[in-house]
Amino acid sequence: MQDGHNLFDVSKAVWESFSSVLLKETNHVLEDSTVSDLQWFSCKISETRQVMLGIDQLAGYQLAEDMLNLPLVSLSDVDEQDAVLELMNCICGNLHWDKSSADFFDQPKLLPVVDILPLLHNLKMVSDVTAETGIKRFYIAVLETDVNHLTD
Repeated sequence: MQDGHNLFDVSKAVWESFSSVLLKETNHVLEDSTVSDLQWFSCKISETRQVMLGIDQLAGYQLAEDMLNLPLVSLSDVDEQDAVLELMNCICGNLHWDKSSADFFDQPKLLPVVDILPLLHNLKMVSDVTAETGIKRFYIAVLETDVNHLTD
């Protein structure tokens, strides 16, 4: 089971390996009213666990700028999403999870915002962390449910 400190350490290490901007843990509470302000990505890491990342799109663009070494004005939404998907893939790959369930590990994907609140409310929280890159928000959580309720 991931604790919040370990989840943050893994996320911070991966983020800072790609970006020049530091990731700082905060005490910000993710409220239902702010969920739609973030882009949401999900990745299954075992039969019953998935990781969800909510990230401010501006933070995603900063990440893409650093990863691709291109000026911000030349980046597209696809570049930004690809950068965050790569970030998510690396974070999920570095989390300690049951290696015997490797068959359930999948590629991260962007989720529709309408799916987020039901997922966050219906899945058991294992650990979560809020962080920021300057004033931009970053939220990551490991969630647990039974097999029948995981996203496809």
